[in-house]
Amino acid sequence: MFSLQRLFPRLAVVLLAVVLFQLAPVADVAADGPGTRTHVVQPGDTLLAIATRYGVSVEAIMKANNLADPNLIYAGQRLLIPLPNAGPDAQQPLTLYQVRPGDTWPQVAYRLGTTPERLLALNGLNSPKYLFLFPEIYAPAPPPVWPRPFLRIEHTPVIIQGQTGVLYVTLARSRPPKATFAGTTLRFVLLEHHGNAYRYQAFLPTGALLPPGDHALTLQAGKTRLSLDIPVRAGDYITQTIRLPAEKSSLLEPTLVQAELKRLQAIWSKHSGSRLWREPFVFPIGPGFQRTSPFGTRRSYDGGPVSSYHAGTDWSAPEGTAIQAPAPGVVVLAEPLTVRGGAVIIDHGQGVFSNFWHLSEIRVQVGDRVQQGEVVGLVGTTGLSTGAHLHWELRVYGVAVDPMQWTERYFPFLPTVSARQKKTGP
Repeated sequence: MFSLQRLFPRLAVVLLAVVLFQLAPVADVAADGPGTRTHVVQPGDTLLAIATRYGVSVEAIMKANNLADPNLIYAGQRLLIPLPNAGPDAQQPLTLYQVRPGDTWPQVAYRLGTTPERLLALNGLNSPKYLFLFPEIYAPAPPPVWPRPFLRIEHTPVIIQGQTGVLYVTLARSRPPKATFAGTTLRFVLLEHHGNAYRYQAFLPTGALLPPGDHALTLQAGKTRLSLDIPVRAGDYITQTIRLPAEKSSLLEPTLVQAELKRLQAIWSKHSGSRLWREPFVFPIGPGFQRTSPFGTRRSYDGGPVSSYHAGTDWSAPEGTAIQAPAPGVVVLAEPLTVRGGAVIIDHGQGVFSNFWHLSEIRVQVGDRVQQGEVVGLVGTTGLSTGAHLHWELRVYGVAVDPMQWTERYFPFLPTVSARQKKTGP
């Protein structure tokens, strides 16, 4: 039989719990960025309790806030909390979710199309019991909705001046888009397609003299045009002064330089389509040789003004040292040039070309298909050169880029984020 006398004690316990919950101090937590939070110290807080709540160490909080004594914190103080698990997602687009009364981690995760574990990691938490303490939490941002026929756009979020980024565009049509980046026309290759979704890929080359700042990526598919801003950061480049022997000074004559460059640009502008390499590029010279002039070095000849930069990477090596193909490709030039001396150019496909200058001997012919590591020539000092060395120059869509980057990772790598900022036009 139902008894009010037995019910009242239970109701009292429930009401007391609700009152205590309402009176309990709730931390004021503000979101600063994907890797940090700001915690406002509440009465009774200790640094150990705060560290435990966020799943970080006391030492990490002390270091982030320049604290000398963990006991000297006070109510109202704002502490920067480094989130331990934010590293892999630091470049991932995030949004702030406003926590609602009664929310649980599984409910929020289901609502946002993610998992409780991922939400905890994004917020630097090891325990799911603290959700009610947060007025807002980090969550993966929903993907942008692109105007048709664009379905998805991914690109390198930030490119260092002189390096190469990557771009992926998925369209609801079988024809590739048209695109330019920082004034360079991009060339797409089809990677795959599933149903009506076609995924294309292109490179984003940046010259060593491209001004740092945001540069426009323009895309067009049919009548739909998009413009995205991609930031380019300054590279760390030095300046060299080069003294030329008197007999070689004439090679700087502008008409000679421009005529030779025009011929080479006609080669670099060609796009042979498919990619011929399947792994990172390798050094075109054996180990033990000193790199004497890195890519991007600003150059002054005979004390004149700095008017150019080094478009390749140089290694000092004795004349006759073997030069090897850094990746598979087809030889498209093998002959002596006026300014660059003995020259070999290898087309690796997809608008990527390796160029070797100043050779003493050429070991290949136009049309030869070479494999990675195959000898293509010997080191020399022909043309505009002051001593025996290897000059390796990498061109992408005609833009000289840092070849060392291509030895450090496989191209095309997957970008870390999807494109977010967009402008649309008719």
